[in-house]
Parts: sequence; structure tokens; C-alpha cells
Amino acid sequence: MLKNILNLEGAQELSIFEKKSINGGSYPVEPICGNVTWSASEVVCLNYDPYYRPVYLGNNKCSIVGDAC
Repeated sequence: MLKNILNLEGAQELSIFEKKSINGGSYPVEPICGNVTWSASEVVCLNYDPYYRPVYLGNNKCSIVGDAC
């Protein structure tokens, strides 16, 4: 973490356990079967593999269509 950010009033550095628990989101794991909806920003959603026809639903929700498994 940048030291000048820690100098801001009220700022405190996260513990190693807090840092490890941060989850920035993830993509669905292949194989993808049927329609899958997950949390993702519009940019992340629309940059998903076009094969799965990603659709941004708004409200940080993304939908893709996988294979019939």
C-alpha cells in the first residue's frame, strides 16, 4: 500500500488476513452449462469470451449462455 495513502486521516493498513480475504470477483469456471448469471461490472462482462454471448443485465449482473451439458 502506498505510504502517502496511509497518511490520510483515519486510514489504516489492512492486516495480512484482510488482504488475503479480498475477492475481486471471478469468472465462471468451464465447462459452463446452460445460462449462468454472476456479479461482474459491465466492462468485465462484455470482455468475456464472445462464444458465450455475454449480456450485461445492469446492477453489476452479467449473463452468459453455455453449452447444453
